Amino acid sequence: MNKPKYYCFSDKKYNEDAYSFSSSHIMVLDGATGLSKKNYMSEDDAMWFVQMLKKEIEMHIKDPFSLSKIIDNAITEIQNLYSDIDSMDSIDLPNACISLFRFKEDKLEYFGLGDSVGIIQMKDGSIESFEDKKIDELDQSVIQHMISLSKEKQIPFLQTREEIEIKEHLIRNRKLSNQYYYILDPSKKGISHALIKEWNLKDIDRICCMSDGFSQILMYPGYSDIKQILDAIETNEPIEKQLYQYQEMDADCILYPRLKKRDDTTYIYLNFGL
Repeated sequence: MNKPKYYCFSDKKYNEDAYSFSSSHIMVLDGATGLSKKNYMSEDDAMWFVQMLKKEIEMHIKDPFSLSKIIDNAITEIQNLYSDIDSMDSIDLPNACISLFRFKEDKLEYFGLGDSVGIIQMKDGSIESFEDKKIDELDQSVIQHMISLSKEKQIPFLQTREEIEIKEHLIRNRKLSNQYYYILDPSKKGISHALIKEWNLKDIDRICCMSDGFSQILMYPGYSDIKQILDAIETNEPIEKQLYQYQEMDADCILYPRLKKRDDTTYIYLNFGL
């Protein structure tokens, strides 16, 4: 097995993505702060939440339990640090999407929640990718609302994020978490809805986990399918720089409408080799 290739960057003060790997796993976590922007546990609760998850999962990834149980136990530890979690509104809680592969004996296991992407290529060349597309559908509904409002009020597209109609739309979508779509948060409600899969390790060629901030590369020319992305990472092409160049050229999000110019950007890639 080769050493993983990875990348993790944020141009914000706090990176709310995290990645992790060992001889037993690779993982990407993508955090989000509560929409009220209140922070209870640190200067940035989303960063705190993903770092706590990362720490707990790393400590127990080799335990003889299912991935669901390991993550359940991790959130139990996090819950113990909150004093009044039951009284908190769901939109005030930090949350995270996760893409996690574990190598256990002769099996490859997967646990995924949210729009962090998991990708697997088999030795026969077939490729599967895993993510919850419901989150993107909800985001697209907001984007279309922003486009309409921009035209109606004759204001720049990104400026519509400050309009009350868009803020309310985002709150409505966030309140659908762990009801219409499922993620990790301190309530544990999403865990039982995770995508869980398993393969024979001998059949695997390569795997990759990425946050949605990186998987956005699929909307730009030159990377129209997942295999192109895997090949680019494998050959050390500066794919993340190309992503940033596209985003800088369209900083106002006009050509490729999106909720913000750039999100935290993370991937981890592993070629099993021979």
